[in-house]
Amino acid sequence: MKSYVSTYYDTQNQALEAVYAEIARENRYEIVFPDNIWTEHVAYGHTVFYNLELKVKRTGNPAKKFLHITLYRMPSGSYELNFYKA
Repeated sequence: MKSYVSTYYDTQNQALEAVYAEIARENRYEIVFPDNIWTEHVAYGHTVFYNLELKVKRTGNPAKKFLHITLYRMPSGSYELNFYKA
């Protein structure tokens, strides 16, 4: 499956919204976001890891897979995004 998500973003919010849009495009899972993910800030030169629960849209049950997100804030201020389901 081809991913339409870029690797680099100007803001953390843009990166997380891109992940949300990609998962929504597949139309199989819902992401269970913790409340603090949108307000948490990544310091320059640091990486944060998120392991988020997925729910199956059809049944509403927890999925066997989790969404793993790695977000690195480069010294330039941009964000490098990597994510996968496993």
